[in-house]
Amino acid sequence: MVGKARLDFTFTEEQELFRRTVREFARKEVAPKIREHERKGQFPWDIYRKMGKAGLLGLRLPKEYGGQEADATTMAIAVEELARAGWQIPLGDIMAEILCLHGSRQLKDKWLRSLVTGEKMLGVASTEPGVGSDAGSITTRAVRKGDQYSINGEKQCITGINECAAYCLMARTGPVSGAKGVSMFLVETDRPGIEKYLFEALGWRLFSFGGFVLKDVLVPASNLIGEENKGFYYVMETFDLMRAYIALWTVGMAEAALEESIEYAKQRKAFGSPIGKFESVQFRIAEDYTTLQAARLLCYRAFWLKDRKQSFTKESAMIKFWAPQVAFNVVNDCIQNRGAVGFTTETLDEYRLREIRGSMIGDGTSDIMKIIIARELLGREFVPYR
Repeated sequence: MVGKARLDFTFTEEQELFRRTVREFARKEVAPKIREHERKGQFPWDIYRKMGKAGLLGLRLPKEYGGQEADATTMAIAVEELARAGWQIPLGDIMAEILCLHGSRQLKDKWLRSLVTGEKMLGVASTEPGVGSDAGSITTRAVRKGDQYSINGEKQCITGINECAAYCLMARTGPVSGAKGVSMFLVETDRPGIEKYLFEALGWRLFSFGGFVLKDVLVPASNLIGEENKGFYYVMETFDLMRAYIALWTVGMAEAALEESIEYAKQRKAFGSPIGKFESVQFRIAEDYTTLQAARLLCYRAFWLKDRKQSFTKESAMIKFWAPQVAFNVVNDCIQNRGAVGFTTETLDEYRLREIRGSMIGDGTSDIMKIIIARELLGREFVPYR
């Protein structure tokens, strides 16, 4: 006997209500101001704190710290809807989750509530001048000295240099090389010995972008997150989720662009007819809508797997490499549909294009994602760098 079908592409009533709530919040609070802040390179703390009051920060954190204990899919809905309004990636929520999972009670009590309210922001500091995707080769070193650690090294291409009150910082405490010797510390950015510098980035300008040098920076031993020499694995276990959120974030950006492009094609006339009547424009719209829907469904399947406690490493890598490419192409086509005005800063499309381009590099390049996919399909013995 054939059983009942289990395949279901619907959201729950609660999730649909949540989507409408977030979309309305984004329409009122984010969309009208985001462009001005981005042009100024100024983080919108007012919006961020309103997000905290609206319960949109720390969604997956425990209720005792002000979180909602939401599943991955519900948080994904928030990411998609905020992206449609131009908001950037919620990496702070991911780092708060790491702190919640592995931090001491002392660290959690000190930090998590302020992260949920939007009073403070937490970042991740892993990348170094000579270390990007190869996170196991970190050279920044932390040496135990009594009840403190002394940290020396440099972190580069770090988001939120001026905004983050602290970083989950990766430093070597064990052997000279290899993932097993890397630990994670919560390092406040106002500690003596930290020298910051900034880069002028193409996108992600709501946050400051740059790096910092650490010279004999002392942090209490209690700032060690989890166990010594296990920090690399703490980051790795959350990277799948982080990358999936980034992928859906690019989809949300492109969805808004395509909707605007469709309306423009209905109104803009050339040779006496709306340009939406021309096959070149119609075909771009049809192809973009199809690929964007496919990318969106693949994203939500990854969150579906996460919520069912199933492995989604392969699926996360698939969408992290493919969804940004799809989204970039969609927005690029939207610029083409607008013609000359599309090549100006009068619309959000050039902003979206720059934002999405960065996601092909940050938190795992498209090339690394393909290696992960191949590893999952062929086996670890086929990893090229082993």
